[in-house]
Formats: sequence, C-alpha cells, structure tokens
Amino acid sequence: MSTNEPQPSSDAPSPDSWPQRPAVDPQTQQSSSSSVEPSTPSAQSAHTESELSPQSESGPSSQSQPSRPSAQPYTPPQPLPQGVYPGYPPQPQSQPPYPYGQPAQPYQSQPYRYGQPQPGQYGHPEARYQPAGQYQPQPGQATQPAGQYPPSGQYANQYPGQTAPYQQPQSQPYQPNPYPYPPQYPQTAYPYQQYQPYQPYQPYQPYPQYAARPVDPVVARRRALRKAVGRPAGLTLAYQGVFTGASFVCGLVLGLVMGLGRSGAGHMSGSTFDQTMQDVAQQTVQWMGVLSLVSVAVGFLFMLLMRHRVILTRAFWLGDPREPHAPMRPAWFAVFVALILGVQGLSILLQLAFSAIGLSLVSPTSESIDESAVTISMWLYIGLFGPIVEEVVFRGVLMKELKPLGKNFAILTSSLMFALFHDDVVQGLFAFGCGLVFAFVAMEYSLIWSIALHIFNNAVLSGVLGEFAAGFGETGNMIYAVCLLVIGIGALIAVLVKYGWGLKQYRLANRSMPGTYWGWTSGLFLTFVILNGGYALLSFVTAMISANG
Repeated sequence: MSTNEPQPSSDAPSPDSWPQRPAVDPQTQQSSSSSVEPSTPSAQSAHTESELSPQSESGPSSQSQPSRPSAQPYTPPQPLPQGVYPGYPPQPQSQPPYPYGQPAQPYQSQPYRYGQPQPGQYGHPEARYQPAGQYQPQPGQATQPAGQYPPSGQYANQYPGQTAPYQQPQSQPYQPNPYPYPPQYPQTAYPYQQYQPYQPYQPYQPYPQYAARPVDPVVARRRALRKAVGRPAGLTLAYQGVFTGASFVCGLVLGLVMGLGRSGAGHMSGSTFDQTMQDVAQQTVQWMGVLSLVSVAVGFLFMLLMRHRVILTRAFWLGDPREPHAPMRPAWFAVFVALILGVQGLSILLQLAFSAIGLSLVSPTSESIDESAVTISMWLYIGLFGPIVEEVVFRGVLMKELKPLGKNFAILTSSLMFALFHDDVVQGLFAFGCGLVFAFVAMEYSLIWSIALHIFNNAVLSGVLGEFAAGFGETGNMIYAVCLLVIGIGALIAVLVKYGWGLKQYRLANRSMPGTYWGWTSGLFLTFVILNGGYALLSFVTAMISANG
C-alpha cells in the first residue's frame, strides 16, 4: 500500500461485531410485508430514504439504537411515478400524462430522407389519425357519460374534477317546400340567324423557297476589289469636281466684273467689243494665280471635311509608328532628286524625238502656266500650295486607302490618277514618272518627304532654274534643256545600275495578289479615267493641229 492512500482507522468496528438479522418465518414475513407496505408514495419514499440514509450503513455508535423489527424485510426502492417528487405532496394533474391514451414510445433515431417530415416536426404521429371529437380515457379512470368531455386547456385548472356538459344541437323538424316545382315563366322565342357550320382553317401556304445561288468566290472577290478601288477614286473625282467648279465660278465672277468695267469705259472712249474681250482675257491671266489659290483652298477644305479624322493625325504626315519606316538620309534624298532629273531628261528626249520627225510636241497646260507665272500668287500656287494639296490628296488619302491591296498596286494607281488629273498628255507623262517617285517616298518614308521633293521639282527645277535660263533667251533655254537631258539620263542610268536589283526585289516582295487589277473596272475609277483622259486627248489633238497645221 502506498503512502498516499488513506489508512483504515483503528476505532472502526469490524464486520464480525455488526448485529445480525434474526431469522424470520416465511409466512410471517409475507404477512408483515403486506401489513407494513406504504399506502402512499410519500411514505414509501420516506421509508426508502430512511433505509438508504448513511446512518443505517454506519456501525454501532456510542448511543444505543433500537433494533429492526423482525417482521419487516428489506425491499428494494421502487421508481417514482412521473410528477411525484420525494418530500412533496402529489400535484393534481390537469391533463392526462399521455394525451392520446397510450404511453409515449421511446424515440428511435431513424435516417433522414429528403422529402419526409422529421419526427416531432408535426406533433405526435398518431395525432393525425385520431378522429375528431373522440376522447380516450386513461387506464383506471372512470369513463365519462356520453356527450360529456373532461375540461381541458385553460379551464382545467379552474374547475378541477368537473366536466362541462355538452349540449347536442336540437334538429329542426322537416318542413316540406310549399312550392314543389319551380314557377314556370313564359319564354319568348327570339329569331336567330342561322350560322354556317365551322370551316376548318386552311393552313398557311408559305412562299416557295428558292435554292440559294452558289456564289463564285472569284466573282465575289472582284466585286470587293471594285468597291475598294471605287471608294477612294470617287472621293478624288469629287475633289476634282469641287476644284474645277470653284475655279470656274471665280473666273466667271472675275470676268463679269472686269467686262462690265471695261465696257463702260470703252463706251465713253468708243472702243469696240473685240478689244474689250481681249483686255478682259489679259486681266484674267494676271488674276490666274489668285483663282488657282482660291480653287485649291476650296478643294482642300472639302477633302479635310471628308477625311479630317485621318488628315489631322501625326501618322498621316510622319508615317504610322506601328510600321517600319527608313530614316531619310541626304544620300537617299540625292538619289530621289537624280530620279526626278531622269524623268525631266526623258521628257526632253521625247520632245526631241517629235521634233526629229517634224512635229512640235505641244503642252497646252505648260504654255498657260508659263504665261501666267509672272505674279507672286501664281508662284505661291505652283511652288508651295499646289504641291502640298496634291500630295495630301493623291499620296496621303488615295494611296493609303489602296495600300491594303498591295504597295505596288497603290503606287501605280495613285500615280496614274495623278497624271490624268493634269488634263494634259505631255505634262501627264511627266507627272506619271514623278508620281512614281513621290509615291515610293511617301510609302517608305513619310508624306513630308514626298511634299519636299514635289516642292523641289516645281519651285527649283521648273521654277527658279527655268526662269534663270529663260533670261538668256533661246540660247539659255537650249543650254538648260541639254544639261537636264545629259544630267538626267546619266543620273537615271547610274541609279538603275546601282539600285536596279533592289528595286526589282522590292517589286517582287510587294506585288499584289493575282486579279487585284480587276479593281480598275470600278465605275467611279473608269469615270475618272474617261473624263480626264478624254479631255486630255481632245486638248492635245486640238493643240497639235493648231501648232502643226
């Protein structure tokens, strides 16, 4: 035994010294047990508590205790009824412990299934099947007479032990209907229209479904190409119409004003009508620069109105930053100038070829420009504002809208329309060659550099140097033409020898898909070509007949 365990006391009596229960006869024990059985639960609980008290288990004390009666055997404690507590009087029950007449069954857990009510969710399961108005008495309880029910609810505590009589409703004696039959009223027969029998609805007959015509992909692509070319070509045609219309209206107004002034002065001086018209024509030539500036300004405003979202951007003038562009270097700029000189040399060579066969190659537009290039307004139009607007229209708008169809196609188409725009065969050939150079520069570098080359050609080569040579008379013009021919042809040959292979590779790398040139069959493009080409041929033939006739 360990030291931590409690040690038995030496003063406690041993089990052998405890008093022994005397022997009792079984018959006497049975009679005694029946006579001493407690009549009430309280007495039984008190007796049970006295037997289970700690004093009965302890040994003999210093005081003398009475001995147990021999006729009272030991009985085990019995369970107490529900609602009965030891030491308290029994409470009257207002309702039976089991309202349905049967003791409650112990709860047994059952697995829950979806869609089934849980036990206790809607009360006792047997309550749903209890007929209304029936009362089941408890075992040992007197039955109530028919028609009477024990009080329940809040009236059970107010009237304990009493029953409320239930009065059956008195049934009324049967009284026969004094009118065995409903009254009969006279009915008026109304005439009615005889309707036609129902006709079944005729089902809707749908329109005949025609089989969809198969679309030829080649035809569809050609239609798309004509649309892609016709849109920018129509815009360019509209620009030329606005430009020509503004020039015509301004010239007409200026001619009327000057004619009215000259006619009034001539009437007082006695001048003739022919002399008046000649004076008006001379004044018109002097005002040609102003008319050209007004016309090109109106045309540019029209183009700005139609494409302001494109023109008013940095990418339009300096190139799209998302696309690679080569920086312009002085050496490359000199190469492009040499190409323009080569085009000038080819134009002079063509004129010499016509002179060799006895024909004079006449350019009506060049002659009118030479006659009117005597004012500052005309110089501004030829050398500055004209090149800027033409590059915006033909290289900025037209060529960039045709670029998705291929670079080669865009360069060639814009150059052709630029040549036809001049309405002159000789000047148109020169404009076509220069247009190829301008378009290549605008495509690979930026629009700014093509404008610079265009201004250099118009203002320097054809303007300043040409007027300087014309100051020396016919000899000066001849020397200047020979220099352009030699330098231009030589420069062109040198560029083609050095960069011809590169130009060929560029052409092969940027060629368009087969069939792209079907876009030239667009109605608007053909209209532009026919109008401008027809006018150029007509003016050229007229000038050639008048010069060589």
